Amino acid sequence: MPPLSMPSIPQSAEPAASRHAAPVAKNRRGLETRERVLAVTRGLISAHGYAEVTLDQISAEAGVAKSSLLWHFGSKEMLLAEAATSLFRQIGEELGAEPHHGRTAARRLENSFDRVADYLTANPEAKGVVLALLFSGSVPASVREEIRRGWDSHVQDLVAALSAPGRPLPAPMARLMIATIHGCYCHWYASDRSEPIAAFLAPARELFADWLRSRDR
Repeated sequence: MPPLSMPSIPQSAEPAASRHAAPVAKNRRGLETRERVLAVTRGLISAHGYAEVTLDQISAEAGVAKSSLLWHFGSKEMLLAEAATSLFRQIGEELGAEPHHGRTAARRLENSFDRVADYLTANPEAKGVVLALLFSGSVPASVREEIRRGWDSHVQDLVAALSAPGRPLPAPMARLMIATIHGCYCHWYASDRSEPIAAFLAPARELFADWLRSRDR
């Protein structure tokens, strides 16, 4: 009897895990590259001011071709908008990751103001970039829409972080908090910035914290 021969396995019949590993790894690398580009852009904005940042600078420092930057972000303005709003997205993600157990809404609010102060101290032009793009008549509508989505996301993050059981934070109050932070930032940036921004945010922080404490009594 001739020996049994094992059927040959086509090279394409790889295990499912192997077939899916390459796209997953590629997607992860793409996300890492995107975050690196945003981080480089934020650094250049802080060092030179948003008006002086060029795609050539970002391309050189991030190690990403200029054509790739345009393919992924569409324009310099959109890249700048995403770089600036990504800071506040990170704040929202960190707030959402915090355990609510054992912390009152007022205490979580105070912590959120601390984080905003830290981020703006480290990246003083970030919010200025957003405001400048928002009010520039030459900026495409798509960039303003990206900023609007970012602000809507900030509102949702605050509502989620500061709501108490049975006492959801009203969205208009979250919008008021964000508007107040914008105003404090503008006042701080227009000054000589010799005082820390936390000093400009402190009255608003106490005002909203007192409101939350009175609501939760």
